Amino acid sequence: MYLYLRMFVILVVSLYTTRIVFNALGVEDYGIYNVVGGVIVFFTFINTSLTGATQRFLTAELAEGNPDSQREVFSTAIAAHLLIGLAVVLLGETIGLWFLNSVLNIPPERMHAANIVYQLSILSTFISLLQAPFEASINAYEKMSVYAWFSIFDVLFKLGVAFLIMTLSGDKLIVYGLLLLAVRVLNILIYGFYCHRNFPMCRFKRPRGRKTFKGLFSYTGWAVFGTATYVGTNQGVTMLVNYFNGVIVNAAMGISNQIVNVVSRFVASFQTAFRPQIVKYYVTGNSEDLSKLTIRASRMSAYLLLLILVPICFEIKDFLGIWLGEYPQYAVEFCLLTLLCLYLETISNPLITLITSDKDIRKYQITVSLIYSTNLILCWLALALNVVPYMVIVIRLAIDLALIAARLLLMRGKWYDFPIMEWLKKVVAKPLIVMAIPVALSFLVQRIPVQSVWIRLFLFSGLSCLMSGASIYLLLLEDGEKAFLRERLSRLKPSAR
Repeated sequence: MYLYLRMFVILVVSLYTTRIVFNALGVEDYGIYNVVGGVIVFFTFINTSLTGATQRFLTAELAEGNPDSQREVFSTAIAAHLLIGLAVVLLGETIGLWFLNSVLNIPPERMHAANIVYQLSILSTFISLLQAPFEASINAYEKMSVYAWFSIFDVLFKLGVAFLIMTLSGDKLIVYGLLLLAVRVLNILIYGFYCHRNFPMCRFKRPRGRKTFKGLFSYTGWAVFGTATYVGTNQGVTMLVNYFNGVIVNAAMGISNQIVNVVSRFVASFQTAFRPQIVKYYVTGNSEDLSKLTIRASRMSAYLLLLILVPICFEIKDFLGIWLGEYPQYAVEFCLLTLLCLYLETISNPLITLITSDKDIRKYQITVSLIYSTNLILCWLALALNVVPYMVIVIRLAIDLALIAARLLLMRGKWYDFPIMEWLKKVVAKPLIVMAIPVALSFLVQRIPVQSVWIRLFLFSGLSCLMSGASIYLLLLEDGEKAFLRERLSRLKPSAR
């Protein structure tokens, strides 16, 4: 609950920061920054996989290892991320640089600024790769309050960057890239200092265990296969939208991604908290608690997200108008559809954590990669037929549904005998039926005429959130969960004098 309240602070600050940056840079430069950054993101898919492998191995080592083996795993992870960072720099300075200057649809007069921002993004990405093992250590030790506070520091630093670019002279796009690089350097110093001081395993020594290195990269190898498909497909769709429609539509996509990234943080802290427990239950063979925790994690993730999705979706036009003023065409459609994708991905995350807790993820990665890769092909066909740009997110929705079905089918036959029907009933069917009540009431409330946009936004959003919260508490929470929630809330009340 404390993490959830802190994420509310992050939501408000991040949205306000994006408004300032959007107005300071303008639609064109904001779109350029998003598409240039997308080139670098494409080359970080290996690190994404390695980071997931690091979290899995560190958590498992804490559950069944010793101090020496834990330090060996951490040191191996540092060395591995350094190697991956150098590989990303090499790819970025060759293939990525060619792609930026030869393929992307960027106005000629902004190519110089785009190239400078691109170089800054490469350096920032390299630093972020080295930060990943420290974040994984904090998660493995389940220091979730520390993780939340560091996230707050990050958004406050970026808010300071937003204010600075309004006052500093020069090319604001380049200034923005420089300041974000400074924030990245400050972040890794904070993470490194805390981990070195508080966690005995976070003291680097020269890795000597080939078995640890081999195990880490064996797991990573199959994870790379899946992550490369995911990142490559998403960035490929972004490039296709840029090729067929230009940077203005990329700006609309960038706005929707900003909203989704901020909203997802509400659930991210909660999901970060349950991941180490799922891994520990798995490696110790606690199948009963493993199934219960996975279902509960999916349920609670859905409830937390629905609590804010309903008011956002109903008031998205007023929200964008107040937030950005003038916003690009198709921004509303991109936001609504991308938020629906976020919901499907959120309820799937506990299943992904469970499946990837096993060292053998070959079958899983091959299956989901083949399904997800069809997204890029279908989007290319749709855009070539001159459909509306947001149709690419409709296609992604269909793919996300197919992925949920595939993950549940892969659960069948596993040793932990996961209750698939119970997951479908409690995570999918029941929330959809119950949430029809606040959705219908929100639709009726919207018919009330209110002249002031500000009053309309806060009044209707508040009512919608209240109705959603009441429906979740009365109809979706189990008796034990209601009692637990009441007990926790009672602790927040000041004691009688």
